Amino acid sequence: MRYLKVQKRTLKTSLSSNICYDEDMNKYSTADAFLADLSAERKQQVNLLREIIMSTNSQLAEHIKWNSPSYVFNGEDRITFNMHYPDRTMILLHMGATRKEDKKGTPIMNDATGLIKWNSDIRGTMSFSTVEEIERNKKAITDIMYSWLLLG
Repeated sequence: MRYLKVQKRTLKTSLSSNICYDEDMNKYSTADAFLADLSAERKQQVNLLREIIMSTNSQLAEHIKWNSPSYVFNGEDRITFNMHYPDRTMILLHMGATRKEDKKGTPIMNDATGLIKWNSDIRGTMSFSTVEEIERNKKAITDIMYSWLLLG
C-alpha cells in the first residue's frame, strides 16, 4: 500500500489573509463562507457578478470549486470565479472537464464586446477591477452569460 504525502501550501490571495490549506481540500464549503473572507470592495464585485450570473438561467446551481463560487448547468461546471489576483475579479467561462479543448482553436462563441480573453476554443476569462466597471458592462456580461449557457 502506498501513502501519499499531502503537501501544505500557503497562498497569497486577494482575501483578507493568506490561506493555508491542504491541496486536496477546499477551504470553503459555501459561497457565504467564501464571501466572509473578502474585502468590502471584492465582496461587492462578487455579489454583483453572482447576481448577473444567476439571473441568466434559473437552472444554474452554485457550489464551490477551486475555492471559489462556480456554476453548474446541465451537470457541467460552466462558469467559475478566479480570485487569485489581488487587483481583479475574474470569471472563467469553460465547458467542464468532459469536453476536449484546443488551445489554438477558434473560440466557440463570438464576443463583439471584447470582454472575453480566449484561452482556448472553449475557455475564456473576463476580468473586472471595480464595481463601476461591472455596472457599466452589466448588460454585456448578462448577454455573454446567456449566450454561453446556450452553447452545448
